[in-house]
Amino acid sequence: LTSCNNKKSQESQTLTAKTDSVKLVDKATEFLDIFKTVNPSGLHIYPPTWDKKGNLNKTPFEGTPINVDKFSYVDNEEIFLNLQACKEGNSYIYAVGKFEINNDYLGLIVRQQSQYDESLVQLLLWDKKQNKIVKGIDLADSFGDEGWYFDTESWIREYKTNSTLKIVTRRKDSEFDEEFKNKTYIDSLKTNVFTNGKFIETQNELSDTANFKLKEWK
Repeated sequence: LTSCNNKKSQESQTLTAKTDSVKLVDKATEFLDIFKTVNPSGLHIYPPTWDKKGNLNKTPFEGTPINVDKFSYVDNEEIFLNLQACKEGNSYIYAVGKFEINNDYLGLIVRQQSQYDESLVQLLLWDKKQNKIVKGIDLADSFGDEGWYFDTESWIREYKTNSTLKIVTRRKDSEFDEEFKNKTYIDSLKTNVFTNGKFIETQNELSDTANFKLKEWK
């Protein structure tokens, strides 16, 4: 009788473990379904803009708000710096899009709070084996203050599932002098290549900027 009870107990524990596993998978699927599938080949990612009334202008990178109380996958303040404000309903993290990188990772495009607005667009990594979000790279952002302004935009230049992911990012800054008479500019270009589960960054020659026109440069 004891042996039979032990066997039933073990079977019950196994069934519970399998059920919990299914629940975890279903939760992850529900979370990832918030992100629409996008074709990353040749994609130009630029920051959103707002009209004079503070309304977000139509953009491919608007995204869908993520319920931070429902999905623990975004409960990481190292990645989502404005998480507490999101939990209080004063800010949002937006699911923009997803695409396959390889057998181990999905690319998740998100938009979240930057300095003043939810203007920061990033490419984060979804670890398929661990069902968790891993830090990626910034793709686009823009804001300014007291005579200074910058714009960052990115282009996915090479993409092939299980093979290649190369992203070029350009940032341009402008700043007035103390008398607001003369303006100086700083321009930079870099490439990130996804290799062995992480992005490897290299700097590009500035002569290449002619091939990367900034959409939101003011």
